[in-house]
Amino acid sequence: MFLRRQVPFFITVVVALIMIIAYFTPHPTISPVRNKLQDWFMIIAAFTMIVGILSLIKVNIKKIRTASAGSDKIYSLVTLSSLFIMIFFGLLPGAGGINNSVFKFMFNHVMVPLQATMFSLLAFYIASASFRAFRAKSTMATLLLITAFIVMLGRVPFGRFISGPHLSNITEWIMNVVNMAGQRAILIGAALGVMATSVKIVLGIERSHLGGE
Repeated sequence: MFLRRQVPFFITVVVALIMIIAYFTPHPTISPVRNKLQDWFMIIAAFTMIVGILSLIKVNIKKIRTASAGSDKIYSLVTLSSLFIMIFFGLLPGAGGINNSVFKFMFNHVMVPLQATMFSLLAFYIASASFRAFRAKSTMATLLLITAFIVMLGRVPFGRFISGPHLSNITEWIMNVVNMAGQRAILIGAALGVMATSVKIVLGIERSHLGGE
Protein backbone atom coordinates (compact mmCIF):
# COMPACT_ATOMS: atom_id res chain seq x y z
CA MET A 1 0.00 0.00 0.00
CA PHE A 2 2.90 2.35 0.77
CA LEU A 3 4.41 1.86 -2.68
CA ARG A 4 1.06 2.37 -4.39
CA ARG A 5 0.09 5.56 -2.51
CA GLN A 6 3.05 7.36 -0.95
CA VAL A 7 5.70 6.92 -3.65
CA PRO A 8 3.51 8.28 -6.50
CA PHE A 9 2.46 11.14 -4.22
CA PHE A 10 6.10 11.97 -3.45
CA ILE A 11 7.00 11.92 -7.17
CA THR A 12 4.03 14.19 -7.93
CA VAL A 13 5.04 16.73 -5.30
CA VAL A 14 8.71 16.80 -6.35
CA VAL A 15 7.93 17.18 -10.06
CA ALA A 16 5.31 19.85 -9.40
CA LEU A 17 7.70 21.89 -7.25
CA ILE A 18 10.48 21.63 -9.83
CA MET A 19 8.18 22.80 -12.65
CA ILE A 20 6.84 25.71 -10.57
CA ILE A 21 10.30 26.83 -9.46
CA ALA A 22 11.67 26.51 -13.00
CA TYR A 23 8.83 28.65 -14.36
CA PHE A 24 9.43 31.51 -11.93
CA THR A 25 13.22 31.14 -11.61
CA PRO A 26 15.30 31.60 -14.77
CA HIS A 27 18.28 29.80 -13.25
CA PRO A 28 20.44 27.91 -15.77
CA THR A 29 20.82 24.86 -13.54
CA ILE A 30 17.11 24.10 -13.22
CA SER A 31 16.08 24.72 -16.84
CA PRO A 32 17.68 21.46 -18.12
CA VAL A 33 15.82 19.56 -15.39
CA ARG A 34 12.53 21.10 -16.51
CA ASN A 35 13.26 20.23 -20.14
CA LYS A 36 14.10 16.66 -19.18
CA LEU A 37 10.85 16.34 -17.22
CA GLN A 38 8.92 17.66 -20.21
CA ASP A 39 10.56 15.00 -22.40
CA TRP A 40 9.56 12.35 -19.88
CA PHE A 41 6.01 13.69 -19.99
CA MET A 42 5.90 13.13 -23.75
CA ILE A 43 7.14 9.56 -23.27
CA ILE A 44 4.52 8.88 -20.60
CA ALA A 45 1.83 10.39 -22.86
CA ALA A 46 2.90 8.00 -25.63
CA PHE A 47 2.56 5.05 -23.26
CA THR A 48 -0.93 6.22 -22.26
CA MET A 49 -1.87 5.92 -25.94
CA ILE A 50 -0.62 2.34 -25.89
CA VAL A 51 -2.70 1.66 -22.78
CA GLY A 52 -5.72 3.17 -24.54
CA ILE A 53 -5.21 0.95 -27.59
CA LEU A 54 -4.88 -2.15 -25.42
CA SER A 55 -8.04 -1.19 -23.54
CA LEU A 56 -9.89 -0.69 -26.84
CA ILE A 57 -8.78 -4.12 -28.03
CA LYS A 58 -9.78 -5.75 -24.73
CA VAL A 59 -13.25 -4.17 -24.69
CA ASN A 60 -14.03 -5.05 -28.29
CA ILE A 61 -12.76 -8.63 -27.97
CA LYS A 62 -15.03 -9.02 -24.95
CA LYS A 63 -17.96 -7.71 -26.99
CA ILE A 64 -17.19 -10.13 -29.81
CA ARG A 65 -17.08 -13.08 -27.43
CA THR A 66 -20.18 -12.22 -25.41
CA ALA A 67 -22.47 -10.46 -27.88
CA SER A 68 -24.78 -12.45 -30.09
CA ALA A 69 -24.79 -11.99 -33.86
CA GLY A 70 -25.89 -8.39 -34.13
CA SER A 71 -24.79 -4.82 -34.64
CA ASP A 72 -22.52 -4.68 -31.55
CA LYS A 73 -20.48 -7.65 -32.75
CA ILE A 74 -20.21 -6.28 -36.30
CA TYR A 75 -19.13 -2.84 -35.08
CA SER A 76 -16.50 -4.37 -32.81
CA LEU A 77 -15.14 -6.47 -35.70
CA VAL A 78 -14.98 -3.40 -37.95
CA THR A 79 -13.25 -1.39 -35.21
CA LEU A 80 -10.58 -3.99 -34.57
CA SER A 81 -10.04 -4.68 -38.28
CA SER A 82 -9.60 -0.97 -39.03
CA LEU A 83 -7.24 -0.57 -36.06
CA PHE A 84 -4.95 -3.43 -37.09
CA ILE A 85 -4.98 -2.47 -40.79
CA MET A 86 -3.95 1.12 -40.03
CA ILE A 87 -1.25 -0.02 -37.58
CA PHE A 88 0.08 -2.60 -40.05
CA PHE A 89 0.42 -0.24 -43.01
CA GLY A 90 1.58 2.64 -40.82
CA LEU A 91 4.45 0.55 -39.40
CA LEU A 92 5.20 -1.50 -42.52
CA PRO A 93 8.99 -1.40 -43.10
CA GLY A 94 10.09 0.26 -46.30
CA ALA A 95 6.57 1.46 -47.17
CA GLY A 96 6.99 5.06 -46.10
CA GLY A 97 5.14 4.86 -42.80
CA ILE A 98 2.19 7.23 -42.77
CA ASN A 99 3.05 8.18 -46.37
CA ASN A 100 2.11 4.67 -47.44
CA SER A 101 -0.49 4.75 -50.23
CA VAL A 102 -2.88 2.36 -48.45
CA PHE A 103 -2.55 4.27 -45.18
CA LYS A 104 -3.22 7.60 -46.92
CA PHE A 105 -6.16 6.11 -48.84
CA MET A 106 -7.74 4.80 -45.62
CA PHE A 107 -7.22 8.11 -43.89
CA ASN A 108 -8.44 10.36 -46.73
CA HIS A 109 -11.34 8.19 -47.93
CA VAL A 110 -12.52 6.58 -44.69
CA MET A 111 -11.39 8.61 -41.68
CA VAL A 112 -12.01 12.09 -43.12
CA PRO A 113 -15.55 11.30 -44.44
CA LEU A 114 -16.44 9.71 -41.09
CA GLN A 115 -15.27 12.84 -39.26
CA ALA A 116 -17.30 15.02 -41.63
CA THR A 117 -20.36 12.83 -40.99
CA MET A 118 -19.96 13.10 -37.23
CA PHE A 119 -19.65 16.90 -37.38
CA SER A 120 -22.67 17.17 -39.68
CA LEU A 121 -24.75 15.12 -37.22
CA LEU A 122 -23.44 17.35 -34.44
CA ALA A 123 -24.80 20.38 -36.29
CA PHE A 124 -28.32 18.91 -36.22
CA TYR A 125 -27.92 18.08 -32.54
CA ILE A 126 -26.87 21.68 -31.79
CA ALA A 127 -29.82 22.99 -33.79
CA SER A 128 -32.20 20.77 -31.81
CA ALA A 129 -30.66 21.82 -28.48
CA SER A 130 -30.82 25.48 -29.51
CA PHE A 131 -34.51 25.16 -30.34
CA ARG A 132 -35.17 23.81 -26.85
CA ALA A 133 -32.97 26.42 -25.16
CA PHE A 134 -34.29 29.41 -27.08
CA ARG A 135 -37.72 29.37 -25.47
CA ALA A 136 -38.38 32.71 -23.86
CA LYS A 137 -39.44 31.42 -20.45
CA SER A 138 -37.33 33.91 -18.48
CA THR A 139 -35.48 37.18 -18.90
CA MET A 140 -32.13 35.49 -19.52
CA ALA A 141 -33.65 33.10 -22.05
CA THR A 142 -35.23 36.06 -23.83
CA LEU A 143 -31.87 37.86 -24.01
CA LEU A 144 -30.26 34.70 -25.32
CA LEU A 145 -32.97 34.33 -27.96
CA ILE A 146 -32.68 37.95 -29.13
CA THR A 147 -28.87 37.84 -29.23
CA ALA A 148 -28.81 34.56 -31.13
CA PHE A 149 -31.37 35.89 -33.62
CA ILE A 150 -29.27 39.03 -34.25
CA VAL A 151 -26.04 37.06 -34.65
CA MET A 152 -27.54 34.47 -37.01
CA LEU A 153 -29.26 37.16 -39.08
CA GLY A 154 -26.07 39.21 -39.24
CA ARG A 155 -24.07 36.24 -40.49
CA VAL A 156 -26.21 35.55 -43.57
CA PRO A 157 -26.50 37.68 -46.74
CA PHE A 158 -30.19 38.33 -46.06
CA GLY A 159 -29.26 40.36 -42.98
CA ARG A 160 -27.02 42.65 -45.00
CA PHE A 161 -29.77 42.93 -47.62
CA ILE A 162 -32.39 44.21 -45.18
CA SER A 163 -30.19 46.42 -42.99
CA GLY A 164 -27.01 47.15 -44.90
CA PRO A 165 -23.81 47.04 -42.83
CA HIS A 166 -25.53 47.96 -39.55
CA LEU A 167 -26.67 44.47 -38.54
CA SER A 168 -23.31 43.01 -39.51
CA ASN A 169 -21.53 45.61 -37.36
CA ILE A 170 -23.77 44.79 -34.38
CA THR A 171 -23.02 41.09 -34.88
CA GLU A 172 -19.28 41.73 -34.95
CA TRP A 173 -19.55 43.81 -31.76
CA ILE A 174 -21.48 41.04 -29.99
CA MET A 175 -18.95 38.41 -31.05
CA ASN A 176 -15.81 40.48 -30.34
CA VAL A 177 -16.93 42.16 -27.10
CA VAL A 178 -19.79 40.37 -25.37
CA ASN A 179 -18.99 36.83 -26.51
CA MET A 180 -15.24 37.26 -26.05
CA ALA A 181 -15.76 38.55 -22.52
CA GLY A 182 -17.85 35.50 -21.68
CA GLN A 183 -15.29 33.14 -23.19
CA ARG A 184 -12.45 34.74 -21.25
CA ALA A 185 -14.46 34.56 -18.02
CA ILE A 186 -15.02 30.84 -18.61
CA LEU A 187 -11.32 30.29 -19.36
CA ILE A 188 -10.28 32.22 -16.24
CA GLY A 189 -12.68 30.16 -14.14
CA ALA A 190 -11.40 26.93 -15.64
CA ALA A 191 -7.78 28.01 -15.06
CA LEU A 192 -8.52 28.86 -11.42
CA GLY A 193 -10.17 25.46 -11.04
CA VAL A 194 -7.09 23.74 -12.46
CA MET A 195 -4.83 25.74 -10.14
CA ALA A 196 -6.97 24.88 -7.11
CA THR A 197 -6.98 21.19 -8.01
CA SER A 198 -3.21 21.25 -8.59
CA VAL A 199 -2.59 22.85 -5.19
CA LYS A 200 -4.83 20.24 -3.52
CA ILE A 201 -2.87 17.46 -5.27
CA VAL A 202 0.51 18.90 -4.24
CA LEU A 203 -0.63 19.33 -0.62
CA GLY A 204 -2.05 15.81 -0.52
CA ILE A 205 -5.66 16.92 -0.02
CA GLU A 206 -6.79 15.44 -3.33
CA ARG A 207 -5.65 11.84 -3.78
CA SER A 208 -8.26 10.41 -6.11
CA HIS A 209 -5.59 9.95 -8.83
CA LEU A 210 -3.84 7.53 -6.45
CA GLY A 211 -6.89 5.35 -6.06
CA GLY A 212 -8.13 6.96 -2.86
CA GLU A 213 -11.47 8.57 -2.17
